[in-house]
Amino acid sequence: MLGWGAVIIWFSANILSQAAFIGMHGVPYDATNLLTALGSWSWVIVVAELLIWAIAGLLIFNKIRNKKQVIREIGF
Repeated sequence: MLGWGAVIIWFSANILSQAAFIGMHGVPYDATNLLTALGSWSWVIVVAELLIWAIAGLLIFNKIRNKKQVIREIGF
């Protein structure tokens, strides 16, 4: 459950941040300018983002695998 909580918090924070930025500037983030402004810290952000996507992928994969296993046990 901790994994799903992290993914939901990350997704919600991204949506709220993007909405606030659009509300103030009228346009969505420009990823290139954002990463350039962060300098060398941009790699930390990119790695964190990739880790969260990997966690989300693993959670979805495990959920699908567990469903298939339950279906096999039931006999469908």
